[in-house]
Amino acid sequence: MSLCKGIFFVPAVAELHDLCFDKGWSEDEFRKLLALPTSRLWMDENSMLLCSEVAGEMEILTIGVIPEMRRQHLAQKLLEELFEYAQKHNIKRIFLEVAEDNSPAQKLYFKVGFKQMGRRNKYYARPNGYVDALCLVKEF
Repeated sequence: MSLCKGIFFVPAVAELHDLCFDKGWSEDEFRKLLALPTSRLWMDENSMLLCSEVAGEMEILTIGVIPEMRRQHLAQKLLEELFEYAQKHNIKRIFLEVAEDNSPAQKLYFKVGFKQMGRRNKYYARPNGYVDALCLVKEF
């Protein structure tokens, strides 16, 4: 995986995101995000991670692995690349939100050093209602 720059990647990242999630983001949403000078994108044909970097902090906006490639440590590898980038660029904190009902993702995030710092009530919509988001942080 490598750090990708520019809106050239919009169609590919939107297609990949759609494969990773029930409701993928549109090309227009990615175009707007990737046009920002604060956006950082890592991706390959099976996985992607999109962050925003501002004032020595980063927020993971989305991270995904296509279903048939899950459980092969691709998300962990993406996070490790992000951590290397963060250390080289003097990033002090990385934030993310994860759905309360997404235990595989939570397990990974806690394994790589994230800690819970808060909760957002009824943040993610589900077919039968809403679930909370856990707000996580990793500090360097």
